[in-house]
Amino acid sequence: MLVKHRMSADVWSVQPGDSLAHALRLTREHRIRHLPVVQDGELAGIVSDRDIRLAMPSPLTVADADRAAFLEGTRVDQVMTREVITAGLLDTVEDAAKLLCRHRIGSLPVVDAHGRLLGMITETDVLTAFAEIFSSGGPSSRLEVLIPDRPGELARALGIVGGDLKLNVTSLMVQPRGEDGRKTTIFHVGTIDPREAIEALERAGFTVGWPSLEADLRRGMDA
Repeated sequence: MLVKHRMSADVWSVQPGDSLAHALRLTREHRIRHLPVVQDGELAGIVSDRDIRLAMPSPLTVADADRAAFLEGTRVDQVMTREVITAGLLDTVEDAAKLLCRHRIGSLPVVDAHGRLLGMITETDVLTAFAEIFSSGGPSSRLEVLIPDRPGELARALGIVGGDLKLNVTSLMVQPRGEDGRKTTIFHVGTIDPREAIEALERAGFTVGWPSLEADLRRGMDA
């Protein structure tokens, strides 16, 4: 999944010479937290509602009229971030998520090779994309299966579920880290009663939990 499929192309932006008052109005009117700063079509920086709040004088020490005058008289380029972390159209959503986490930021301007602003992708866009990836897309059951971390074992488990039992695997995710030479794999299988699949996998030597290894529904059924 690529950034270009998840970004917002219609982006509100400001120019370096715009006032903080104008930028603040945009963030409030459109319920956004980040505004790219654009000059001559190219990305020059980014300003957030937090940047603006931090720049404002405290209401405990300055009258409201003076605060308003400060916002009107202060330019965006006086508080914006100039070194901006960006993404490209053909970057993956996974790479965008890594950048957001690594730099502890909430959005990434999307630019072309010349620095022209094409859109924005936010942490909400990324979270929505991952939620769709992990969803089953219909009635299904979630299984966690401990699979030996060696070639052929995942194919063997899939062969049991999809080949032998003819169950549709609607989504699949392998956790990157494992313990004791095994990795937890999350299957969504197209049935509301996966006990036949669980029994077949366990006969083949796999450890299975439904819906997870820590909270297995079968404990309650057997009680």
